[in-house]
Amino acid sequence: MSPVRVVFVCSGNTCRSPLAMALARRWWPAGVDVRSAGLQAQPGLPATEAARTIAAERGADLSAHSSRPLDGEVIAGADWLIAMTRSHVAQLNARLGPDARVRIGLLGRPDVDLRGQAAPEVEEVDDPFGASLDAYRATADQIERLLRPWQASLLGRTDARGEPA
Repeated sequence: MSPVRVVFVCSGNTCRSPLAMALARRWWPAGVDVRSAGLQAQPGLPATEAARTIAAERGADLSAHSSRPLDGEVIAGADWLIAMTRSHVAQLNARLGPDARVRIGLLGRPDVDLRGQAAPEVEEVDDPFGASLDAYRATADQIERLLRPWQASLLGRTDARGEPA
């Protein structure tokens, strides 16, 4: 069985989606292939210094990260595009259309395919770009908390209520 392919999506691919990628790679097993991209990313930029610092504090490595725009190649290789905000979901739907092969998700709403749908009012991950290390820590805490239910659902390990088993 091939691994589930997940791409975390944010705006510039230097803060939120790289942090989500690095933390998921640290926690999630080999059955999930994790990447990141940005809707407005300039190619080749490093993760912010703060994102690299916070990732390192949590045992993850963003030192080699290079920002990547969300393009056809990234989309074609993904099973899930998991966005950080409702606006990102709307942008993905506008770009891909309701008949897209790839599923569109929101980090705060695990395992719900939002292709062709408006994202529900749920917790979003705000952009810490330019903020303090404490703001990045809070973002990383939030991402870690929101990753756990996705891991369980992506690997099919949930109980009858949809909680991680």
